[in-house]
Amino acid sequence: MKTLVCIDGQENALKAVRLAGKFACTTSSEASFLFVQRHRTHTRTEKIPPQTMGISVDLWRQVPEMKYLLEAEGIFKEAREWDKKGAELGELHSAFVRVGDGVFEVGKVQLGSDTGAHLRSRLGVPQEEILLELEDGQYDLVMLGAHRIPGCPWSEIEHGPLYVAQRAQCPVMVIGKEFAEGQLVLVCVGEKDPAESTLELVKIIATRMKSDIEVLAVHRRADSSFQFSPKVSSMIDTWSVSSLKVTPKVVAGDPVTVVLEMAPNYGLTVCSPGVKHKKDRLGKVTKSVLCSHFNLLIAR
Repeated sequence: MKTLVCIDGQENALKAVRLAGKFACTTSSEASFLFVQRHRTHTRTEKIPPQTMGISVDLWRQVPEMKYLLEAEGIFKEAREWDKKGAELGELHSAFVRVGDGVFEVGKVQLGSDTGAHLRSRLGVPQEEILLELEDGQYDLVMLGAHRIPGCPWSEIEHGPLYVAQRAQCPVMVIGKEFAEGQLVLVCVGEKDPAESTLELVKIIATRMKSDIEVLAVHRRADSSFQFSPKVSSMIDTWSVSSLKVTPKVVAGDPVTVVLEMAPNYGLTVCSPGVKHKKDRLGKVTKSVLCSHFNLLIAR
């Protein structure tokens, strides 16, 4: 599984890094940590001389984007229980390092060669650069920290995770709180069956986090004759055989209200985009969960 984890120095992004490290313990995962320097935004005043080779530890620690990337690698290694004993530094890797306002040069950084982590940096509008990186790198999953913009919670311009979730072609995971081992995973199913790739991803997550799964269907009116689709029923049976505890649940009520009331009790909520024939849009349930700081996996 090839995962892109977007970091910006905020705590929720580091929670996503920690979770990515845990996933990597049980799968042959490759993680890339992406920091996007917002174009034309002044964030640093100290003078650092331009250098293109042999960036020293002292120098690159002064650069915010390098600090965030290194912090992410450290948390990732800790989460996947990487053994530092006998580990050697890997080869020099290229990285963009900002050496002035809006000026980047290619530098060389040295990282452990066996951590399974790669550091990346881009310059531009963060949410747009994230989508370009997803396209260029062909990732299986993108993980972001949840953001809430006071007074403007639905803004696509400033709400980066929402913007990415609406447009990404791969599953998107938005992390707003710690996901502890043993917490339940809630899988919301609607008229459209989840994709096979998403079901496999949910299985990986539940196995690694030692989580039980609840499969939820919400109907506005009670329907005693309701049955899950053959694909969902088969999914429940298959997961149960693989030693995962799976519980089907059918609830009557407004879908948005029901899921928002339930989501705080789960380590992760899984939803589909939920809107047919509408480009760059999410369904009301998915969008509401995303903008409420709960952990959400948007299926693709």
